Amino acid sequence: MAPFFSLPMWEQRRICIARVLRAHRAQRVLEVGCGGGNILAFLVPPGDAEHPITDLCGVDVSADALQLAAGRLEPTAADRRDLRVDALRVRLFLGDALTTRVADAAPDAVVCSEVIEHVAETQVEALTHAVLGSYAPRVAVFTTPNAEFNANFPALAYATPAARLRNADHKFEWTRAQFSCWARAAARRYGYRVELRGIGLLMRNPIDGFAPLGGCSQMAVFVRDSPASAAAELVPVTAEPALFATFDYLVYALPPLPEPQLRSLVLDTVRAIAAGNSGSLSLKALWAVLEIRHQFRHHAALCAWLTANPDLVVMLPGDPPCLALRT
Repeated sequence: MAPFFSLPMWEQRRICIARVLRAHRAQRVLEVGCGGGNILAFLVPPGDAEHPITDLCGVDVSADALQLAAGRLEPTAADRRDLRVDALRVRLFLGDALTTRVADAAPDAVVCSEVIEHVAETQVEALTHAVLGSYAPRVAVFTTPNAEFNANFPALAYATPAARLRNADHKFEWTRAQFSCWARAAARRYGYRVELRGIGLLMRNPIDGFAPLGGCSQMAVFVRDSPASAAAELVPVTAEPALFATFDYLVYALPPLPEPQLRSLVLDTVRAIAAGNSGSLSLKALWAVLEIRHQFRHHAALCAWLTANPDLVVMLPGDPPCLALRT
């Protein structure tokens, strides 16, 4: 029996990627090899970040995959009803990222997740250049399977003559040492610092004889520490991928309420939350109310307003903070 991951591997991977993007305040994100759009869709829901994602681009060679992505990324009836605080444009492009470049893309971050193992080893440098050289983002995230972890999947017969890769389309799978060697060489060449991490360390039932060989997947986070290097000019890109789909999410654009009405809205909302939760009240619950998000736009602005209006509601220390009504 293979290990059972908790959370599922796909979710652990997407959470790790999203955390990196938030930590580096990436607002314009491009995914190379976006496939069916699972990661892009994971990044669409608005959070409470002070620097929200406002531009998402996905590039893939498969029109069928992009059709799936378009289905996942097209705004829903709920998106059209519950208007976002910040603008979001999503664009999908059909083309080979090794030989084309989205001309008007200036991404803060590029994601290349579970893609590198699908290209021939002779094309790895071209993919590396496409991400770190051609787009030259502030931060780039690569993930790929950790070959050593295959020892924990009995069906893969790791390190035996009958060994198989995890997917029939994989051209190779790297050990941690091989991944590190590639990542550090790429960082030196293109002017980045790189940090390596394991993903998939959380599981419920490791098999008997489980080998602690890092994460099921491995991640390299590249952070640019110098201007784009001259290496970016080594492989000129003259073609653009074809625009496949564009989605613009609707934004709440009404002016803010006058202060007296804003005070009434906050007080009425707080009372309604407390009444529905046996008097329990939290900052998280208040921020979850769409009308509150529309008025304050960002979590920090709500906190600042509550601090400046202690006659209405008191913020109590905690993680997350609790609220108390003035009696």
